[in-house]
Order: sequence, then C-alpha cells, then structure tokens
Amino acid sequence: SSLSAFAKLFVMGIVGGPGAWATLPAVLVGYFGSPGGKRRWIEESLKQGQLAGRWPDSVLQLADGEVVANAFDDTPLVSSWGVRPFELATLRLQNLVSLQAKHWGALKPTDERCLTQLGGCTVVGSGGECLYSWVDRGLCDVVDFESMLESL
Repeated sequence: SSLSAFAKLFVMGIVGGPGAWATLPAVLVGYFGSPGGKRRWIEESLKQGQLAGRWPDSVLQLADGEVVANAFDDTPLVSSWGVRPFELATLRLQNLVSLQAKHWGALKPTDERCLTQLGGCTVVGSGGECLYSWVDRGLCDVVDFESMLESL
C-alpha cells in the first residue's frame, strides 16, 4: 500500500499486470506503425485537436476545416500503411500535452489506486440497454471505432 500509484501503473501496465501483454504492442504501433491498421480516426482526431489549438499543431494542413495534406503522407516507404510510424504517437502526444497534463488536476482520479484500472467503451441505447461493449486489454489499447460504428 506504500507503493506509489504511478509505480503501480508502470508495473501493472508494462511489466506484469493483467493488461501488460496488450500494452507494449499497442504502444509500439504508435512508434513503428502498422501496415494493416486503420488511420482515419487518427487523422480526424489530429484535426479536431489542431482546430482546438492543441500542440503539436502542424501535422495537418487544413483549409476551411478540412484536411488538405497530412505530413505523414510523405513518409518514405510506409506512407501507404494503415497507421504510419509516429502518427498515432503524435496524437497521443497531442492528448498528453494539451489535455492530460494541462488539466491533470481535474482529470485525475480522486483515488490514485484507480490509475491501474483498465477502461473500455460502452454505448447505451435510449432505453438504457447496452448496444455495444468493449473492454480494453491493456494500457494504450483503443476500441476500433469503425467496428463499433458498424455494429450499431
């Protein structure tokens, strides 16, 4: 109980916790890319962040709120990949710097022990019924939004 919540987060998420097996691969995709990955949601999220003034804000060239060019389109050898190297990592950096770090006081859990809990995504219908549910397999794991929307 004397171990810092941040140390527990590292141990649980990276070293040997229940989500560790899924954390590292999800993190590595952000840096090394994934030929079969889906990037539309990444570009849309980067655009949303850029329009909101979040840094880094020079990845996309925008005109009238629409993407005209993406700096990752010019990445040698991997520009046609589903997720290009550093593309997802750039989005994570945008969220970390401009949202999480900036607003940590409001976003942090009131009980630091909650830092090691896994998350998920649930879509609930107007009558309260569960329409879609997904539980992440580790830190940095993200629901496949396109699959979620297709299932609804």
